Amino acid sequence: MGGVHDPAVRSWVRPAMTLLTPEEAAERIHVCTKTLRQLRREGHIRYVAITDRVIRYRPEDCDEFIEGRVRKAPECPSTSRKTRRTSTSTSSGKVVAFTARQAAKASARR
Repeated sequence: MGGVHDPAVRSWVRPAMTLLTPEEAAERIHVCTKTLRQLRREGHIRYVAITDRVIRYRPEDCDEFIEGRVRKAPECPSTSRKTRRTSTSTSSGKVVAFTARQAAKASARR
């Protein structure tokens, strides 16, 4: 059950669960409430539906959402210290100067 037995009350007392309002949850994950609503509708963030109209968020679900969005930026190829691979060309085509191709087209029209 996860509670604590309180002999004075003679029953199990569950620790109070902290629930965040949509405004508090939005602030916690650094988005506006409209974005939070969209994230909820799309299933990107977990929530607690108290009633059909009263929605709350657990702090750990907000933290989980943030952790799930952590990305490492890919290394920029132009600044990478890795050496570039050298390979031989597999093209069977012949390299032709632009002016030679232009001259060939002109002579073909004549």
